[in-house]
Amino acid sequence: MRKLLHIALLVLLVAACGPRKIPRDDMERIMADMLIQDQQIKQDRKLQKQADTSLVYEGIFEQYGYDTDDFIYSVEYYLEDPSRMEKIMGNVAARMEKEAKQAGVEAEQEEWQKKFMKIYQMKVDVNRRPQPPVSAVDTLPVRMQQDSVIFVK
Repeated sequence: MRKLLHIALLVLLVAACGPRKIPRDDMERIMADMLIQDQQIKQDRKLQKQADTSLVYEGIFEQYGYDTDDFIYSVEYYLEDPSRMEKIMGNVAARMEKEAKQAGVEAEQEEWQKKFMKIYQMKVDVNRRPQPPVSAVDTLPVRMQQDSVIFVK
């Protein structure tokens, strides 16, 4: 009986140590982060040379509490029903579009803020007041009488 209990515990431990299925929400976040990571690598030649394809995403998996085996197992699980994977990829695309729009708005705000600070930092001479125009003002000499106006030449 004890041996049977030990074997059952051993089987449970082995099963618990196997790969886990990543929930759909986490899977979407992980895949979006992976796409961002890919773009960063594509844009930087130094990163392209340093990137080892088997280790590039380990940091992303660890950030969410998973490992490569969990990810592979989950991809296989979601691919069993292509419509599930299609929904995940659609949500990833929507998430990326939303983040791109947000980044555009933030870039516009940052640009506006830079322009504002440039104007704000300009030195303004507060002692300088507007001067009247230098050109002569056209005047007409007039003499007033009790009941009329006479133009003087």
